[in-house]
Amino acid sequence: MPSENCYNLMVDILGKSKKFELMWELLEEMHKLGGLVSIVTMSKVIRRLCRARKCDDAVEAFKKFEHFGLIKDTSAMNILMDSLVKERDVERAQNIFLEYKDEIALNCRTFNILIHGWCKAKKYNEARKVLEEMEKHGCLPDVASYTCFVESYCQAKDFRKVDEILNEMQQKGCPPNTVTYTIVMLALGKAKEINESLEIYEKMKQNGCVPDVGFYSALIFIMSTSGRFKDACDIFNDMPKQNVAPDVLTYNTMISAACHHSKEEYALELLKEMEEKSCKPNVTTYTPLLKMCCMKKRMKVLKYLIDDMFLKNVSVDFSTYCLLVDGLCKSGKLEHACSFFELMVLKGMVPGDNRYLSLIKKLEQKGMTKAKQQIESLMSKAKLSPA
Repeated sequence: MPSENCYNLMVDILGKSKKFELMWELLEEMHKLGGLVSIVTMSKVIRRLCRARKCDDAVEAFKKFEHFGLIKDTSAMNILMDSLVKERDVERAQNIFLEYKDEIALNCRTFNILIHGWCKAKKYNEARKVLEEMEKHGCLPDVASYTCFVESYCQAKDFRKVDEILNEMQQKGCPPNTVTYTIVMLALGKAKEINESLEIYEKMKQNGCVPDVGFYSALIFIMSTSGRFKDACDIFNDMPKQNVAPDVLTYNTMISAACHHSKEEYALELLKEMEEKSCKPNVTTYTPLLKMCCMKKRMKVLKYLIDDMFLKNVSVDFSTYCLLVDGLCKSGKLEHACSFFELMVLKGMVPGDNRYLSLIKKLEQKGMTKAKQQIESLMSKAKLSPA
């Protein structure tokens, strides 16, 4: 007999495929076999129904808990409410809350789901009412409660309101955390309020909230995309002083910024530093470096990078091959472009007609008849091969 995990996986697959009749039949079969329908099973059912906009059916699934020998408890109600809110149906989540609040114990998560939903809907008065009811119920609003307001006001670029909420958090003895500050910093950066983004960084340190690696990566990204590469470097160099070690995302952001600002040597130094710090690179690490080599016709460096990728077991994927073929074509390095084109086809990664025809046209223009015929023959065989 299949295990409970196998059954749950089948339920999820049927839900994802929107084969809900079969899903319900499987649930009944699991129930008859005894004890196979769990809260995990029903959470998959509820979430799949909500994603398919069958919110009434999701509510009915919740009401059938007893039929399957389950208890409608706080965790189950939170799953239903959260699923509804994620599909922007906060009104229905509120109705569930009102219907069951005297039967089922409520926790901070219950209230925060509603606050998040109302803030997403930009109905701040309703969100405030939930905040007040939360306090009356004996659940003190936490950082997550206020961060819902902060995130929503940031999306609306209402930074005056954001400051009000941040001050309220301090007054209530519930200071913002790294997540809150990261949201504010990113919003300011996207709004081109770059100096204000840096002020958030200083404000955090003053308030004793140590930025984490995610905050640093995001701030470096904001600085570098705003043309302030020196500031990005200063922030990166400040990380060890704050006892925060850069991760692969931080290095990827810095390498991409260095390549964008034509700091080739520094970008390669960062790649070397990753190895020294035992931080394993991924394909995203190499992408801007490969692009830069193609643009600047640095073939020796390009070969070094490709070899380094294989040495570090970083797979060259379809998009990387396409980048190499396109970049080398633009730089007039057609022999190298053909080599990578052949390699990707031989690995079963057949490019689209536009990329193929573009290469053929370039080879025609340069009178590279033999190479052209080789590529045409390769593509003919690839298209005849079974998928």
